[in-house]
Amino acid sequence: MRRIIPFLPILLLVAIPGCSDPPTAPDEPATFKTSFSGHESGRLVASGQLREGEWKVSFGGHADRGVDGSFRGSWQAQLHSVSVTALEGGHFVATEILGLNFLASDNPAECTARANLYMAGTLDGVPGYRARVLAADAGRIGGDAFDTFRLVIYDTDAVPLYDTSTSDPARPGGDFPAVSNCRGGGRAALAHGNVRIWFTE
Repeated sequence: MRRIIPFLPILLLVAIPGCSDPPTAPDEPATFKTSFSGHESGRLVASGQLREGEWKVSFGGHADRGVDGSFRGSWQAQLHSVSVTALEGGHFVATEILGLNFLASDNPAECTARANLYMAGTLDGVPGYRARVLAADAGRIGGDAFDTFRLVIYDTDAVPLYDTSTSDPARPGGDFPAVSNCRGGGRAALAHGNVRIWFTE
């Protein structure tokens, strides 16, 4: 029986300057021992859904890197219907923002910026999990522009338990087609919602 957990993210849309320093590439190994360094302040705000056939993942939250290098934010994701049955209905809630960085678009006609977010948190209330978000802001709604999003959930040893993207067939999951209209691949187009990224050129 699928668990039903209310998912009502409340997002505060406040522009905070950031940076355009190169981040870790999407397919490089993730580490949760240290946060990113050498990046200025910025903000990622996102809320929406990925949907593909019977599969559905929803998410919402915000994350900031302050001018002093500190991280703060609130984030959650609901795995409503996914191919990894052990995680069906799972609810990830961030307890700490571990890293956040940004990259300017290499396709300004279709994408404003990309953000990488790393978090520690709970899965169905159990601590010790990690999550990685890769998101891109199209900068507008309509036409050929579309926001993209990817979620990877890891155990305490940084072993991936679920990846929304089809870009790595060896990983569990792969329920949502990998597309890109921004630098780097592996993200999926949103079925509903919006991604907003602010940083300074």
